[in-house]
Amino acid sequence: MYKYSLHKKSIKHKCPQCKKNKLVRYIDTENDNFLSSKVGRCDREVNCGYHLTPKAYFKNQNIPYTPFTNQNQLVVVKKTSFHSLNELSDTLDNYEKNNFIQFLDSKFNSEQVSILLNDYRIGTATSWNNGTIFWQIDYENKIRGGKIILYSNQGKRTKYINWKHSLKIKKGEIESFNLSQCFFGEHLLSKYDKPIAIVESEKTACIMSILFEKYLWLASGSLGGLNAKKIKVLKNRKIILYPDLGLEGKNGSPYTKWKSTSEKLKLKGYDIKVSDLLKEKGSRIEREKGFDIADYFLKSIEEKPKRILSKTNQKALKMYMKNKHIKTLIEVFNLTDVKGKVIRFE
Repeated sequence: MYKYSLHKKSIKHKCPQCKKNKLVRYIDTENDNFLSSKVGRCDREVNCGYHLTPKAYFKNQNIPYTPFTNQNQLVVVKKTSFHSLNELSDTLDNYEKNNFIQFLDSKFNSEQVSILLNDYRIGTATSWNNGTIFWQIDYENKIRGGKIILYSNQGKRTKYINWKHSLKIKKGEIESFNLSQCFFGEHLLSKYDKPIAIVESEKTACIMSILFEKYLWLASGSLGGLNAKKIKVLKNRKIILYPDLGLEGKNGSPYTKWKSTSEKLKLKGYDIKVSDLLKEKGSRIEREKGFDIADYFLKSIEEKPKRILSKTNQKALKMYMKNKHIKTLIEVFNLTDVKGKVIRFE
C-alpha cells in the first residue's frame, strides 16, 4: 500500500506557483497528516501545472523516502460507496431555480432539454444554492457520485464545486463515503449503440448531446479524468476524444496530453483517436480562455454567413435559416453534401 497519496477529499490549498487555491496536498496514509504545504498537485493542470511529489520533496530535503507502508500490515481495500436511487430521484426537480437548466432552455427548445434531462438524470441541489448535480451513474446503473457545480445566469461555471456525499457527511447523515468515479453519462452505454465522444466537462457533454446526436457524449470530469481504469468499459466501442483548447505549457496542452493517453490505449487494443479540430481552428484568445467544443458552437450560433460559395450549397443556407447550429456543425465536422462535396460558408 502506498504510504503517500493525494488527499481524497481534494481540499484545496494555496498553490506555491500560481497562488490560486487549487492545490491538492499529499497526506501520509498511515496517520492522515499533510506533508509540507509545498507537496501537492495544482488542479490548474494546463495554466499552472505545478506538481511536487513526496519522492521529489524528500530527495530535495535529503530525507530517506519510503514509498510503501509496512509490508506486514494487512492491506484493506475500501469498497466503492454508492448513492440510493431515492437520493437521485429527489433532485430531479426545481429546474426553474437551476441556472444551468435555465441557460439550456434559453438556447434550445423544451423537447431537446427534456430529452437531455431524462437521459443524463441532471438534478438540482436545493440544499446548496440550487447548484446543478451531475450524477455519475456507471454501466451497471449504480450511482457512484453526485458532482455539484454552480453556474451564473449566463451558464458560466463558477469556482464553486461540491459533492453530494460531502454535504451528507457535513450534515452527519453518513460518516464516510469512498468515491470511485466513472464517466458522466456512462449509464447510457446500454441505451445507445453510437460511437463514443469524450470531453472534459459535464456541461460540454450535455450541450453536444443536443447539437450532435451522431455520438454518445461522455465527460471525464477533468483533464486528468481520462485514465485506463475508467475507460475499461469502452473497450469494444469506437472512441473519439475532444480535449479543451489550451496553451502549450511545460506539461503540454490538453491536446498533447490526451494524444499521449490515446496512443497508450491503442497499444492495449482500444479503437480510439483524438480530434484536432479545435487545435487547428482555435484562436490564440480561445486557447488562453480554454475553449471547449461547446464554447466554439455557442459562439458561432448567432454568426450568419454572408453567402454560400456555390449554387449547390444554397440548400445549406435554407437549413441555416431554420437552424443556426447548422453552420457550425458543417464547419467543425467538415460535413459534405450527398455528392461528397465540402459545404463552405463565406
